[in-house]
Amino acid sequence: MDIDALLARVPDYKEFYGVDELYGHAVRVAKANPALCRLQYVGNSKAGEPIPMVSVGDGPESILLFASPHPNEPIGAMMAYFLLDELIVDESLRKGRSWHIIPCIDPDGTRLNEGWFAGPYTIRNYAKHFYRPKGDDQAEWSFPIEYKTFKFDRPIPETKALMKAIEDTRPSVMYSLHNAGFGGAYYYISFPLEKAYDTFHRLPKERNLPLSLGEPEVPYCQMFAPAVYRTNLVTDAYDYYEKYGKGDPAQYMFGGASSRDFADKVCKPFTLVAEVPYFMSPKIGDLSKIGRTRREVILEGVDRSRKMLSFVQEVIDETIDEVEEGAILRNAAAQFTKTLAKGLDGEEKWAGEADGMDEEATVAQEADALYVNVFYKMLIVSMYRRALGMQVEKGASDKLKKAYHKLDEAVDGWAGEIEEALKYEVVPVRDLVQIQYGALLAVLDALGK
Repeated sequence: MDIDALLARVPDYKEFYGVDELYGHAVRVAKANPALCRLQYVGNSKAGEPIPMVSVGDGPESILLFASPHPNEPIGAMMAYFLLDELIVDESLRKGRSWHIIPCIDPDGTRLNEGWFAGPYTIRNYAKHFYRPKGDDQAEWSFPIEYKTFKFDRPIPETKALMKAIEDTRPSVMYSLHNAGFGGAYYYISFPLEKAYDTFHRLPKERNLPLSLGEPEVPYCQMFAPAVYRTNLVTDAYDYYEKYGKGDPAQYMFGGASSRDFADKVCKPFTLVAEVPYFMSPKIGDLSKIGRTRREVILEGVDRSRKMLSFVQEVIDETIDEVEEGAILRNAAAQFTKTLAKGLDGEEKWAGEADGMDEEATVAQEADALYVNVFYKMLIVSMYRRALGMQVEKGASDKLKKAYHKLDEAVDGWAGEIEEALKYEVVPVRDLVQIQYGALLAVLDALGK
């Protein structure tokens, strides 16, 4: 397979498409090519919007892709948009395969992010229009599960749609199209696949995007290769909190199981996630030593996070009873703030007890612990700021107006710190689509599918 030739066909996209364009394109392609395509609706969103899935080809190897499992992550939607067109014109991609593409699994949440899709691409504008559902409202993380003391059995409509898609297609390869926000490129796969690693590493490097070589996204990640990890299961999180948390590990669970947890019970597909960011800094891939231990750096990051979350929790406690507008943003921010704060005790204990913490930290690890972590928590704060702003526009007390300006100043200050420390750059949309598409092609090539 000539991966580079296939990647060269990706257009120079300048922005991210919204739900109307994604769904409209899927329907147009399916109706224009009835001999190749089958259009079905696998379910409805919470707001009642039908969720389409387009199937192309009839080969024995079933491949399922679903975009926007988190609605603030539209890179995969652009990849799916492009791939659907490619499948129509390139017979070699269809040979021996049946493709199933969901262009957007969470249309309601995606619409709440569309304010930043056309730019400007700055961390401030991204934060201003950011929305991420609370844990039990996420399509990716509300699958049923029962494990030790933890039980979740309230899948949301979008998750039920995804369950149907998995059961109907029984994929041998499943691609959950997530993406990161800030940092470098990294990957999750269900089991080791050494033949794909060179391509995984090469694709970002050729586009001047560093691999994410600092601390992993969560402490319990199992690394197969640099920036390549085993796909996390909800049971991994439970076991981590059982070891490092306080009390019942179930209290730290923010939703249900993942698509991989569920798919493993249905058909055990090879699962892929290619995390690529909108914003990058060379420091994310810098392995230079800094003269401090990993423990020191991680604990400083924990302290920063604790102060940040305590700050916003105070604002939430003082105002939440008066915030009626933007309830979905309000509720998500409130849940994330509490859940993330609880998790800091476990991270602190992990930093104190886990192997390797006395090693000298790298620039990349420091950037992750002190600034990338701040970036993601800043987004949670900004969600509550957004809810407050909606209430202020509708009419609010002086107390709420002051709270809004307080959070606005805080978010602006944190954004300034990140900009000063990391000197970030914006990654071109085309590069991001190419990396995600290339990762899929590398997996298919390595698996011989």
